[in-house]
Amino acid sequence: MGAGFVSAIATAQADRDFIRVGKSPIHGRGVFAKRKIPKGTRVIEYLGERIQLEKLCRDPATVGTARVYAFYLDENTVIDGARNGNDARFINHSCDPNCEAYCIDDRVYIYGMGDIARDDELTFDYKLAATRDGLAGIENSRAYICRCGSKNCRGTMLAVKTPGKKA
Repeated sequence: MGAGFVSAIATAQADRDFIRVGKSPIHGRGVFAKRKIPKGTRVIEYLGERIQLEKLCRDPATVGTARVYAFYLDENTVIDGARNGNDARFINHSCDPNCEAYCIDDRVYIYGMGDIARDDELTFDYKLAATRDGLAGIENSRAYICRCGSKNCRGTMLAVKTPGKKA
C-alpha cells in the first residue's frame, strides 16, 4: 500500500471519532457530532473523485444523485462525493451553519465555526451559484429551497448576491 492510501485510511478513522451519519430533520441523512467538537477543529475532509465540471454536467452517468454530492473546487473541477466519497457528503446546508469549508492545497476541509455540542447536526452554507455557463442548473431556484429551519433562514441554498459584487 502507498503512503497516500495509508494516510487516507488514517484520516477516515480520525473522522469517525468526531462524527456519525444519521437521519436528519433538515433533509435525508445528516452528519452529527459524536462528542463535543471545539471551535476551529478540522472535522473532516470532503473526499470524492475529482472530475471536470463539464463531464459532471454532460455525462449521463452523473444524472441524478451524483450531482447532489458535487463540491465545486474551482470553476473547472468538482469533487464528486458520490464516487469514492466519505461521510462529509451528508453534511446538510444551513443558513445559520456551525461549520465552514476551506480549500487548502486543493483539498476541502470542514471546520467547526464554534463549539459544536454532542449530537448537534453539522451544517455549512452551500452558497450555491451558477457556473460560467449555467451548467449546474441553478437557474431553477425552486430546486434549491432551504429546509434548515433556522431563524435566519433565507429560504434558499443559493448564495446571497451582494450589490456591486459578481456572484
